[in-house]
Amino acid sequence: MGEINEKGKIIDVFIPPLRNDDSCYEYLSKLSEAICGNPQHNFIFRFNKCSTISHNGLAILGALGDYLKCFEQNSKSSAFSRALSFLSPTKVGFSLEEMNENVMSTMEKLGFWNYVKKEYGVTHNENYIGYRQHDLNLDDSQIIDHLSKGWLTNAKLKMSDKLRDSIISSIYEVFVNAYGHGLKENHMRQSVISCGLHDEKSKELSLSVVDFGGGIIERVQAIKPELSPKEAFNWALIRGNSTRTDSSKDMPRGLGFHVLSDFVHLNGGDVRICSGSYMAKLNIKGEYNVSELPGVIKGTLVSVTIKCNENKYYRLKSEDNCPPAKSYF
Repeated sequence: MGEINEKGKIIDVFIPPLRNDDSCYEYLSKLSEAICGNPQHNFIFRFNKCSTISHNGLAILGALGDYLKCFEQNSKSSAFSRALSFLSPTKVGFSLEEMNENVMSTMEKLGFWNYVKKEYGVTHNENYIGYRQHDLNLDDSQIIDHLSKGWLTNAKLKMSDKLRDSIISSIYEVFVNAYGHGLKENHMRQSVISCGLHDEKSKELSLSVVDFGGGIIERVQAIKPELSPKEAFNWALIRGNSTRTDSSKDMPRGLGFHVLSDFVHLNGGDVRICSGSYMAKLNIKGEYNVSELPGVIKGTLVSVTIKCNENKYYRLKSEDNCPPAKSYF
């Protein structure tokens, strides 16, 4: 899973190239399991072997960094932990030595340094779509504004207002899930992490949302203990087993963003959901293929990529006020 050198309590993690492909998710699952399984150590992420980094890779690295810092803060109650903290004040570090210019530029463009190394950060307007660490309390208007004014804008993708509102509502469900099945079991008060990217070269619009609280499988099994981990994960993918903000707190929650899945399938994009040791990937039939990851992603990662075709105009089938020639959804 890339090279890891351990020197006492300080572990160097040499990040490999991270692209938005299967190998990236496999690596991230192994890295997540290794770090979350040993949070008592200090870690330094090194990028001298990393030539490129994807938005989802950056989201997981940020979530891991936040996890380690929260673990440290929650461990300082004992005198022994305070002594360790004094001797090793940096729980997680991001080394800039020999960092590839492309990787440095990507992290800067996406605003990653604004949260991790403020001295290397840049000022963004409130609508930039890069890396974000969200508040511990769900702020409906802030997230919806972020999605509508920064992420899914008319300049990036042409569609009717009704379809845009439906997709934004569908993606908002991802955040509701992160706060719902994630932060309610989040005893270390970790942030929900998101990272968006608009790649003008590939004409793709992407967004990843990560929470390291309770995962999908644990949440479903708490109510349906007869299900195996894989069965519980598949339950969450079934249409109709959707998240409801007004549902009972004891009701197991699915994913609930099927409008988004249907649109991405038509659009030729990509949707992946990772939780525990399983990953679901939308196939060409618009169905989810579930595979087992080599590691474990604590919590849940949802990643979406949409193709930005400037020659197409998308709308809902129910809308009959658009010319048939421009009817794509």
